[in-house]
Amino acid sequence: MESKLSAAASESKVPKSSGHVEHVEQGAYEAIYHILAVLFVAMLMLTNIIGTKLFVVSPDLPFLGPVIGWIASIVGTLFPDQAGSAITLTAGIVTYPLTFLITDIVSETYGRRRADRMVWLGFGASLTMLGVLEVARRLTPSPFWQVPSAFADVFRPDLLTVAADGTVTASAEASQAAYLFTFNAPGTLLFASMTAYVVAQLIDNRLFHFCRRLTGGKALWFRNNVSTMFSQLADTIIVNGIFLHFYWKLEWPEIWAVIIAVYVLKGCIALVDTPLCYVGVWWAARATRRNRS
Repeated sequence: MESKLSAAASESKVPKSSGHVEHVEQGAYEAIYHILAVLFVAMLMLTNIIGTKLFVVSPDLPFLGPVIGWIASIVGTLFPDQAGSAITLTAGIVTYPLTFLITDIVSETYGRRRADRMVWLGFGASLTMLGVLEVARRLTPSPFWQVPSAFADVFRPDLLTVAADGTVTASAEASQAAYLFTFNAPGTLLFASMTAYVVAQLIDNRLFHFCRRLTGGKALWFRNNVSTMFSQLADTIIVNGIFLHFYWKLEWPEIWAVIIAVYVLKGCIALVDTPLCYVGVWWAARATRRNRS
Protein backbone atom coordinates (compact mmCIF):
# COMPACT_ATOMS: atom_id res chain seq x y z
CA MET A 1 0.00 0.00 0.00
CA GLU A 2 2.82 2.41 0.93
CA SER A 3 4.62 1.68 -2.34
CA LYS A 4 1.48 2.55 -4.29
CA LEU A 5 1.11 5.84 -2.40
CA SER A 6 4.75 6.78 -2.94
CA ALA A 7 4.46 5.96 -6.64
CA ALA A 8 1.33 8.11 -6.91
CA ALA A 9 3.07 10.97 -5.11
CA SER A 10 6.08 10.80 -7.38
CA GLU A 11 3.83 10.78 -10.43
CA SER A 12 2.02 13.90 -9.18
CA LYS A 13 5.35 15.77 -9.05
CA VAL A 14 6.08 15.12 -12.72
CA PRO A 15 4.64 17.96 -14.82
CA LYS A 16 2.17 16.87 -17.44
CA SER A 17 3.20 17.49 -21.03
CA SER A 18 1.20 20.17 -22.81
CA GLY A 19 2.23 18.88 -26.21
CA HIS A 20 4.62 21.82 -26.77
CA VAL A 21 8.39 21.60 -27.07
CA GLU A 22 9.97 22.77 -23.84
CA HIS A 23 11.72 26.14 -24.15
CA VAL A 24 15.42 26.01 -23.38
CA GLU A 25 17.21 29.25 -22.51
CA GLN A 26 20.31 29.38 -24.72
CA GLY A 27 21.94 32.54 -23.45
CA ALA A 28 23.70 35.39 -25.18
CA TYR A 29 26.28 33.19 -26.91
CA GLU A 30 23.68 31.40 -29.04
CA ALA A 31 21.41 34.45 -29.32
CA ILE A 32 24.19 36.50 -30.92
CA TYR A 33 24.95 33.69 -33.36
CA HIS A 34 21.30 33.64 -34.42
CA ILE A 35 21.26 37.43 -34.85
CA LEU A 36 24.37 37.30 -37.03
CA ALA A 37 22.97 34.37 -39.05
CA VAL A 38 19.71 36.25 -39.69
CA LEU A 39 21.62 39.36 -40.81
CA PHE A 40 23.79 37.20 -43.04
CA VAL A 41 20.83 35.52 -44.76
CA ALA A 42 18.98 38.84 -45.10
CA MET A 43 21.98 40.55 -46.76
CA LEU A 44 22.48 37.57 -49.07
CA MET A 45 18.85 37.47 -50.22
CA LEU A 46 18.75 41.24 -50.71
CA THR A 47 21.89 40.95 -52.84
CA ASN A 48 20.19 38.42 -55.11
CA ILE A 49 17.23 40.79 -55.59
CA ILE A 50 18.90 44.18 -55.99
CA GLY A 51 22.03 42.87 -57.69
CA THR A 52 20.37 42.79 -61.12
CA LYS A 53 20.73 46.56 -61.41
CA LEU A 54 23.81 48.14 -62.97
CA PHE A 55 24.49 51.70 -61.90
CA VAL A 56 27.05 54.41 -62.61
CA VAL A 57 29.17 56.19 -60.01
CA SER A 58 31.09 59.35 -60.83
CA PRO A 59 34.02 61.05 -59.04
CA ASP A 60 31.61 63.82 -58.02
CA LEU A 61 30.24 61.56 -55.28
CA PRO A 62 30.91 63.03 -51.81
CA PHE A 63 33.59 61.28 -49.72
CA LEU A 64 34.09 58.43 -52.24
CA GLY A 65 34.91 60.73 -55.18
CA PRO A 66 38.73 60.32 -55.03
CA VAL A 67 38.40 56.54 -54.72
CA ILE A 68 36.01 56.38 -57.70
CA GLY A 69 38.38 58.52 -59.78
CA TRP A 70 41.29 56.23 -58.86
CA ILE A 71 39.32 53.10 -59.81
CA ALA A 72 38.24 54.73 -63.09
CA SER A 73 41.88 55.46 -63.93
CA ILE A 74 42.80 51.81 -63.30
CA VAL A 75 39.98 50.59 -65.56
CA GLY A 76 40.91 53.13 -68.25
CA THR A 77 44.57 52.06 -68.17
CA LEU A 78 43.77 48.37 -68.54
CA PHE A 79 40.89 48.84 -71.00
CA PRO A 80 41.29 52.07 -73.03
CA ASP A 81 37.92 51.50 -74.72
CA GLN A 82 36.25 51.69 -71.30
CA ALA A 83 38.11 54.81 -70.18
CA GLY A 84 36.02 57.50 -68.52
CA SER A 85 35.54 59.39 -65.31
CA ALA A 86 32.65 57.18 -64.11
CA ILE A 87 32.56 53.46 -63.34
CA THR A 88 29.79 50.87 -63.65
CA LEU A 89 28.94 48.71 -60.63
CA THR A 90 26.30 46.17 -59.69
CA ALA A 91 23.85 47.14 -56.95
CA GLY A 92 24.84 44.05 -54.97
CA ILE A 93 27.92 45.98 -53.82
CA VAL A 94 25.61 47.75 -51.34
CA THR A 95 24.88 44.60 -49.32
CA TYR A 96 27.13 41.69 -50.31
CA PRO A 97 30.41 42.85 -48.70
CA LEU A 98 28.59 42.75 -45.35
CA THR A 99 28.22 38.97 -45.68
CA PHE A 100 32.01 38.55 -45.59
CA LEU A 101 32.25 40.77 -42.52
CA ILE A 102 29.63 38.66 -40.75
CA THR A 103 31.32 35.42 -41.84
CA ASP A 104 34.63 36.57 -40.36
CA ILE A 105 32.99 37.58 -37.06
CA VAL A 106 31.27 34.18 -36.82
CA SER A 107 34.46 32.32 -37.81
CA GLU A 108 36.46 34.15 -35.13
CA THR A 109 33.87 33.74 -32.39
CA TYR A 110 32.16 30.42 -33.15
CA GLY A 111 34.59 28.51 -35.36
CA ARG A 112 34.62 27.29 -38.96
CA ARG A 113 31.88 24.69 -38.53
CA ARG A 114 29.30 27.22 -37.33
CA ALA A 115 30.34 29.62 -40.09
CA ASP A 116 29.93 26.88 -42.72
CA ARG A 117 26.49 26.08 -41.31
CA MET A 118 25.49 29.72 -41.76
CA VAL A 119 26.75 29.63 -45.36
CA TRP A 120 24.57 26.61 -46.17
CA LEU A 121 21.58 28.20 -44.44
CA GLY A 122 21.98 31.17 -46.79
CA PHE A 123 22.21 28.82 -49.76
CA GLY A 124 18.97 27.07 -48.82
CA ALA A 125 17.17 30.37 -48.20
CA SER A 126 18.24 31.69 -51.60
CA LEU A 127 17.00 28.58 -53.40
CA THR A 128 13.68 28.92 -51.56
CA MET A 129 13.45 32.55 -52.66
CA LEU A 130 14.10 31.55 -56.28
CA GLY A 131 11.28 28.99 -56.15
CA VAL A 132 8.82 31.50 -54.69
CA LEU A 133 9.78 34.15 -57.26
CA GLU A 134 9.24 31.68 -60.09
CA VAL A 135 5.74 30.85 -58.81
CA ALA A 136 4.92 34.58 -58.44
CA ARG A 137 6.13 35.32 -61.99
CA ARG A 138 3.78 32.70 -63.45
CA LEU A 139 0.63 33.97 -61.70
CA THR A 140 -1.96 35.49 -64.08
CA PRO A 141 -2.14 39.28 -63.54
CA SER A 142 -5.45 40.90 -62.57
CA PRO A 143 -6.84 43.62 -64.88
CA PHE A 144 -6.97 45.89 -61.81
CA TRP A 145 -3.18 45.66 -61.45
CA GLN A 146 -2.16 48.68 -63.52
CA VAL A 147 0.91 50.89 -63.59
CA PRO A 148 0.25 54.24 -61.81
CA SER A 149 0.27 57.42 -63.86
CA ALA A 150 3.64 58.50 -62.41
CA PHE A 151 5.32 55.63 -64.28
CA ALA A 152 2.93 54.99 -67.17
CA ASP A 153 4.55 57.35 -69.69
CA VAL A 154 7.55 55.03 -70.21
CA PHE A 155 5.37 52.32 -71.77
CA ARG A 156 4.16 51.98 -75.37
CA PRO A 157 1.07 54.02 -76.31
CA ASP A 158 -0.99 50.87 -76.98
CA LEU A 159 -0.51 49.82 -73.34
CA LEU A 160 -1.86 53.10 -71.96
CA THR A 161 -5.42 53.74 -70.81
CA VAL A 162 -7.05 57.09 -70.04
CA ALA A 163 -9.60 57.31 -67.23
CA ALA A 164 -12.65 59.60 -67.28
CA ASP A 165 -10.81 62.16 -65.17
CA GLY A 166 -7.90 62.19 -67.62
CA THR A 167 -5.56 60.05 -65.51
CA VAL A 168 -3.23 57.97 -67.67
CA THR A 169 -2.25 54.50 -66.49
CA ALA A 170 -0.64 51.49 -68.13
CA SER A 171 -2.46 48.18 -68.46
CA ALA A 172 -1.97 44.98 -66.47
CA GLU A 173 0.05 43.69 -69.42
CA ALA A 174 2.53 46.48 -68.81
CA SER A 175 2.60 45.68 -65.09
CA GLN A 176 3.28 42.02 -65.85
CA ALA A 177 6.07 42.93 -68.29
CA ALA A 178 7.73 45.16 -65.72
CA TYR A 179 7.35 42.47 -63.05
CA LEU A 180 8.79 39.77 -65.31
CA PHE A 181 11.74 41.98 -66.23
CA THR A 182 12.45 42.81 -62.59
CA PHE A 183 12.35 39.19 -61.45
CA ASN A 184 13.57 37.50 -64.61
CA ALA A 185 17.23 38.25 -64.04
CA PRO A 186 17.35 36.84 -60.47
CA GLY A 187 17.21 33.31 -61.94
CA THR A 188 20.46 33.79 -63.86
CA LEU A 189 21.89 36.00 -61.13
CA LEU A 190 21.03 33.45 -58.46
CA PHE A 191 22.74 30.65 -60.37
CA ALA A 192 25.83 32.83 -60.82
CA SER A 193 25.59 34.16 -57.28
CA MET A 194 25.14 30.76 -55.63
CA THR A 195 28.04 29.27 -57.57
CA ALA A 196 30.25 32.20 -56.59
CA TYR A 197 28.77 32.32 -53.10
CA VAL A 198 29.55 28.74 -52.11
CA VAL A 199 33.07 28.92 -53.58
CA ALA A 200 33.87 32.32 -52.07
CA GLN A 201 32.41 31.76 -48.61
CA LEU A 202 34.10 28.39 -48.19
CA ILE A 203 37.39 29.90 -49.38
CA ASP A 204 36.87 32.74 -46.89
CA ASN A 205 36.25 30.38 -43.97
CA ARG A 206 39.21 28.13 -44.75
CA LEU A 207 41.67 30.93 -45.46
CA PHE A 208 40.55 32.73 -42.30
CA HIS A 209 41.35 29.72 -40.12
CA PHE A 210 44.56 28.96 -42.03
CA CYS A 211 45.77 32.50 -41.33
CA ARG A 212 44.67 32.15 -37.72
CA ARG A 213 46.83 29.04 -37.29
CA LEU A 214 49.66 30.78 -39.15
CA THR A 215 49.65 33.74 -36.75
CA GLY A 216 48.91 31.72 -33.62
CA GLY A 217 45.52 33.34 -33.14
CA LYS A 218 46.91 36.87 -33.34
CA ALA A 219 46.52 39.63 -35.95
CA LEU A 220 42.78 39.46 -36.58
CA TRP A 221 43.20 42.28 -39.13
CA PHE A 222 45.53 40.06 -41.19
CA ARG A 223 43.24 37.04 -41.49
CA ASN A 224 40.19 39.25 -41.95
CA ASN A 225 41.70 41.06 -44.95
CA VAL A 226 43.61 38.16 -46.54
CA SER A 227 40.62 35.80 -46.47
CA THR A 228 38.28 38.52 -47.74
CA MET A 229 40.58 39.65 -50.57
CA PHE A 230 40.99 36.16 -52.06
CA SER A 231 37.37 35.10 -51.55
CA GLN A 232 36.04 38.38 -52.98
CA LEU A 233 38.27 37.93 -56.04
CA ALA A 234 36.79 34.49 -56.73
CA ASP A 235 33.26 35.74 -56.08
CA THR A 236 33.56 38.85 -58.28
CA ILE A 237 34.97 36.98 -61.28
CA ILE A 238 32.47 34.11 -61.12
CA VAL A 239 29.26 36.06 -60.49
CA ASN A 240 29.93 38.90 -62.92
CA GLY A 241 31.43 36.64 -65.56
CA ILE A 242 28.31 34.46 -65.63
CA PHE A 243 25.66 37.12 -65.07
CA LEU A 244 26.95 39.87 -67.34
CA HIS A 245 27.91 37.51 -70.16
CA PHE A 246 24.93 35.14 -70.25
CA TYR A 247 22.13 37.52 -69.20
CA TRP A 248 23.17 41.01 -70.28
CA LYS A 249 25.22 39.70 -73.26
CA LEU A 250 28.04 42.16 -72.61
CA GLU A 251 31.38 41.86 -74.34
CA TRP A 252 34.32 40.61 -72.28
CA PRO A 253 36.20 43.94 -72.20
CA GLU A 254 33.06 45.52 -70.69
CA ILE A 255 32.69 42.63 -68.26
CA TRP A 256 36.31 42.84 -67.12
CA ALA A 257 35.95 46.59 -66.64
CA VAL A 258 33.02 45.96 -64.28
CA ILE A 259 34.85 43.11 -62.51
CA ILE A 260 37.93 45.22 -61.84
CA ALA A 261 35.89 48.23 -60.67
CA VAL A 262 33.75 46.09 -58.36
CA TYR A 263 36.72 44.15 -56.95
CA VAL A 264 38.86 47.21 -56.24
CA LEU A 265 35.92 48.90 -54.49
CA LYS A 266 35.24 45.72 -52.49
CA GLY A 267 38.88 45.71 -51.44
CA CYS A 268 38.56 49.28 -50.19
CA ILE A 269 35.41 48.34 -48.28
CA ALA A 270 37.21 45.33 -46.75
CA LEU A 271 39.96 47.61 -45.43
CA VAL A 272 37.41 50.02 -43.99
CA ASP A 273 35.33 47.30 -42.30
CA THR A 274 38.35 45.82 -40.46
CA PRO A 275 37.58 47.90 -37.32
CA LEU A 276 33.98 46.68 -37.57
CA CYS A 277 35.24 43.10 -37.44
CA TYR A 278 37.08 43.89 -34.21
CA VAL A 279 33.96 45.56 -32.81
CA GLY A 280 31.77 42.59 -33.76
CA VAL A 281 34.11 40.04 -32.16
CA TRP A 282 34.46 42.23 -29.03
CA TRP A 283 30.68 42.65 -28.78
CA ALA A 284 30.04 38.91 -29.05
CA ALA A 285 32.72 38.08 -26.49
CA ARG A 286 31.57 40.80 -24.06
CA ALA A 287 27.92 39.77 -24.23
CA THR A 288 28.88 36.14 -23.66
CA ARG A 289 31.03 36.97 -20.60
CA ARG A 290 28.23 39.12 -19.15
CA ASN A 291 25.75 36.30 -19.62
CA ARG A 292 28.01 33.78 -17.88
CA SER A 293 28.86 36.03 -14.91
